[in-house]
Amino acid sequence: MRELFTTLFIFAAAFMLWRTVRPRHHGYQIASSQRVQASDPGDQASYKWPSLGLFQLGAADSSRYQGALKLVADGTPISTSGTHVLAQLYTGGNIAEIWQPVEIRVYGQRVGFLSGGDASRFQRRLAYEGHAGQTTICDALITLSSGHYDIRLDLKEFRH
Repeated sequence: MRELFTTLFIFAAAFMLWRTVRPRHHGYQIASSQRVQASDPGDQASYKWPSLGLFQLGAADSSRYQGALKLVADGTPISTSGTHVLAQLYTGGNIAEIWQPVEIRVYGQRVGFLSGGDASRFQRRLAYEGHAGQTTICDALITLSSGHYDIRLDLKEFRH
């Protein structure tokens, strides 16, 4: 029993040490210029989700990213049915409220995150498709209703 506790203590100490020395990426911010830059060539997605035309999956907190959504939609006429864009889905990211976040970017601008449950189910589906950890792209729809921008992704509904 003593060896078990010693082993557990060593693993816990090694884990705590690893958490302090692992590399972290803190380069995210919302653009303040009026011109939307194209995404970085190193961020090119390798898998495109099939188009379904459903647009049922929304971002977790689109109100937080109204500036970025407006910047992306600026100069693009938004019809009553919305504007079609391509969204890049990045696994990882840096947001404290979500354990394994999935960041949504359009034209290189962060426009939201998937909710915590949707993010973990998305990552499971991504691994099932054989693309675990990769950046992917899907069709998205930006809508404007009563001065509030919203983005909806064209992905199959997640099962619990």
